[in-house]
Amino acid sequence: MDKKRDINWELLVKYLDNEMNDREKQLMIDLIQSDTDYARLISDLQGPWNAIKKQPNMIHVNTDAAWEKLKKRIEQDRAETKKEKTVRFTSGQRIVPYFLRIAVILVFASGLSYVLYRTLIQPDRNQRILTVNSSTDQSMESTLPDGSTVLLKAQSKVEFKQQASGTREVILQGEAFFDVVHKPDEPFIVITNQARIEVLGTAFSVQVDQNNNLVIVLVESGRVLLSERSGKEQSMVIDPGQMGIVSKEGIKQEENQNINYLAWKTKKLVFRETLLEDVINDLNHTFGTNIVYGDARMATCRFTGTFYNQPVDTLLQVLKTAFNLDVEYSRSQITLVGEGCE
Repeated sequence: MDKKRDINWELLVKYLDNEMNDREKQLMIDLIQSDTDYARLISDLQGPWNAIKKQPNMIHVNTDAAWEKLKKRIEQDRAETKKEKTVRFTSGQRIVPYFLRIAVILVFASGLSYVLYRTLIQPDRNQRILTVNSSTDQSMESTLPDGSTVLLKAQSKVEFKQQASGTREVILQGEAFFDVVHKPDEPFIVITNQARIEVLGTAFSVQVDQNNNLVIVLVESGRVLLSERSGKEQSMVIDPGQMGIVSKEGIKQEENQNINYLAWKTKKLVFRETLLEDVINDLNHTFGTNIVYGDARMATCRFTGTFYNQPVDTLLQVLKTAFNLDVEYSRSQITLVGEGCE
């Protein structure tokens, strides 16, 4: 986007200074949803804008003067970086040169390809072993040696072993979605610290929730046999559209009521008069964030919106505009500050 030509600077100033009427708020929400550059620019400008407003000896803030000062700072930054395009990774991280970011991505990708290459072409003669570790903030898809595919959520890991007998065994840490190739004589088994999931050919997700000591299996198609590993030897067949949950109390099956449960895979979030508490839970599960609200009354606010392949910063800016919130970033969490909707 050509910022000089396309950005509505007057509206942006009102947003930063929290002086928009309802029509302008809706316009800003539409702009943020349709163009992620707005969300990134707002994130970049919010800190300097607040700093200017908080300068000592300024009892009454002159908005026009503050804006002129901020624009001068922007132009100065552009002049200093004329030959070096910059981007921001996430809130709280410093701006780095674009070419350096690309170089890091290429080096990482090359290294990962090398590891997979070494693993795949030099397996043990009695086992075919592959380890995939998604240690970045992005999900990663991989094809297993048997032709099945696995989509790993960020910060997750799988180890695939195919025994000489033909049994396909996957050890999972974190969360993943599997699309399993049907091989009746070669059972496909996923093992976690608490559960064992056996299939012949199906598509399903497995979430290992270490914080709550849970294993959650959502079946998209086919059926899986879910068993405990605690010695109780309980097991249950999980049908399509159902969730199997393993906890210290045992195994239970329930219908999946959350349309956003696999949003980390589909990249789509849908909210229909959804409680803000549930919106925040979905954002945290999808993006691996730790978003909290400062006032319990905010939990009863309701939000409607649909987002496809949008970064979490965009969604936070929309929530900020819709409910007159402030978004505060710290090292360990993101706090939404507001008065609630009661």
